[in-house]
Order: sequence, then structure tokens, then C-alpha cells
Amino acid sequence: MPGAQAARSAEDAVLTALVPCLDEAAGLPRIERELFPALDALDCDYEVLLIDDGSSDATPSLLKEMRSRRPNLRSIRHEKTLGIGGSLKTGIREARGEWLVFLDADLTFSPRDIKTLLLRQLETGADCVSGSPMLGGMPGVPFARRLPSLLLNTLYRGLLDRRFTAFTPMFRLYRVSDLRDLRIRSDGFEVSVEILARLLRAGKAVVEAPTPLSVRETGSSKLRRGRELLAHARLAWFLLVNR
Repeated sequence: MPGAQAARSAEDAVLTALVPCLDEAAGLPRIERELFPALDALDCDYEVLLIDDGSSDATPSLLKEMRSRRPNLRSIRHEKTLGIGGSLKTGIREARGEWLVFLDADLTFSPRDIKTLLLRQLETGADCVSGSPMLGGMPGVPFARRLPSLLLNTLYRGLLDRRFTAFTPMFRLYRVSDLRDLRIRSDGFEVSVEILARLLRAGKAVVEAPTPLSVRETGSSKLRRGRELLAHARLAWFLLVNR
């Protein structure tokens, strides 16, 4: 039974599903509609932790309504926007589970694929399972969006480990204790690369699992390409001089 297997892989501890939200009022109904059923199907204890990263739309009020319907939902608000890396750091600090799965609020990685990560962990005993759209496919994602990702991942494969196909996606399963041992510097989307690099250098077992990447259905992306490319350039230099 897949749900029972997932529970055993996390040693019957709580799984924390962490989702950062910045002005995601349009997407919150979909998060509730798709994330909770996917977690219920795993048949293991879980919590959903939503980080409101200083939203100025209706996100806070919608989260309040959602909490009244979902007792296993917690939300934490940043009074000012700290970035996706800042939301991840808050989630690491506040998570109650031994395992943490990180999802983007746009659900471009399907909550149904949390099961894929859990079963891959059970199969391998890995400390971290990283979802890879390079293995799972990117249906409907335009080439203009795929190209920067392809170039960045090629760069990081050369700097870090050629066995891996994808360093930039956020969709991963982690041991919370491992994350709490890291000194995470990044505040932007480059945080996913930094964490994976630090886990690999700490000798942690990391494996990939094929997970498709789709396109955002509601709201707008918070990624600012110029800023993020500059942040990746700084991170790549840091990784290069600290090899």
C-alpha cells in the first residue's frame, strides 16, 4: 500500500508540506483543492505549512478561511517580503515533521507527485529526493522558459555533480534535521541550488525522481529573471571559489 510505505519511509513522523505564498489569492483555491487530497491519499500524518511572504492581496484573509476548514493547516505571515529563500528558512525553523516537501504555490509540480518522491526515498533510503523535470518532462512549457533553466543546470552540473540532471527546481523531499544543520545564505530562487550543493558536500545521499513540470494556471510568477540570473552568477562564483 503506497500510503503505508510513505509513512514507513518517514518513520511514522509527520510530513510537512511547505508552500510559500506571495499574492497568491487567485491560486489558493487550487492549492486547497489539489494539495490536501494528494496528501490524504498517502495515509500518513502530515501538516501543510503556508508562508505568507508579505502579501498585499487577499491572501491573508483567504488563509484564515482555509484554516477554519483544515485543522492540519498552519500559516505564518512575514510582515515584509523576504523572498522564497526567506520563506524556506522560516518553514525549516517551524516545521513539525521529520520530512519536508517543498512546493511552489503555482503547483507547476503536481501535488500528486509527492507520492513519487516518497516512494523513491523508500526505494533508496536517500536523505533527499529531488524532483527532476529533465527526467519527467515539461509539457506545455515554452522553450523561452526552458532555455535559461537548461543553461543554469548545465553550469551547475559542471560545478557540482554531473550525475544530476536538475539543480534549480524547488520540488524536493528533505530530512528536516539535515536542513537545520545547513547555513543557508540565499533568499531568492537560487536557494534550491545552494541547498543541494551543501547537502552533497556534507556527504548526504541525494537521488532524483522524474517529476513533470507544467505551466502556471493562475496568478503571476514572482521570479524576476534579471535579478535571479545575477543571484545565480553570485552563487556560482561562491561555489567555484569554495570547492
